[in-house]
Amino acid sequence: MRRIAPIGMAALLLAAAASAQAAPPANQLIQGLAGDWTGALGYRDYQSGELFELAVKTSIRNVPDGVTQVRQSEFDEGPKKAPVWITTVSILDKDGAELSYAGFRKERPVELRQQQISVQHYDSPTKWTLVYSEQGEDGDTRSDIRITETRDGDSFKDVKEVRPLGDPKAEWKFRNQTVLKRTSDSK
Repeated sequence: MRRIAPIGMAALLLAAAASAQAAPPANQLIQGLAGDWTGALGYRDYQSGELFELAVKTSIRNVPDGVTQVRQSEFDEGPKKAPVWITTVSILDKDGAELSYAGFRKERPVELRQQQISVQHYDSPTKWTLVYSEQGEDGDTRSDIRITETRDGDSFKDVKEVRPLGDPKAEWKFRNQTVLKRTSDSK
């Protein structure tokens, strides 16, 4: 029986661990979200600071190009109000490091944004954390915006945090979160 020196064994174990944990580009992870989801949007009101929650149903569909995705979300604002529909069309660059999207909502201007994406944690195609960052408007304030998306199997959560633009020492403040459970895969 051939013996492997301790240093050689350590190198083999490190190489195996590194290859097992190597994250694919963000676009591959995001494409894995295709399907139907249901859950709630929780958000902090700008004036009162109170936390509100709305039921949400989200349908995510991939375009066959491998980088474009369409998300349609229906928000239930209660029995006396019509549902709010938000449709987002996004496209990722080929290496998955930047996302551009257009958001559409009745009686609102089209929202155009670009975000930088990084894979913060990766265990598997269905267990990971991505961080999106951008500079933009939050309420009436220019802000640094950070969205942390975490997938754990058929559970998905995104948390949006903001801080004043140009103040990297300022604390990130919670703005909203969406917590979803998968109800069906995309066909």
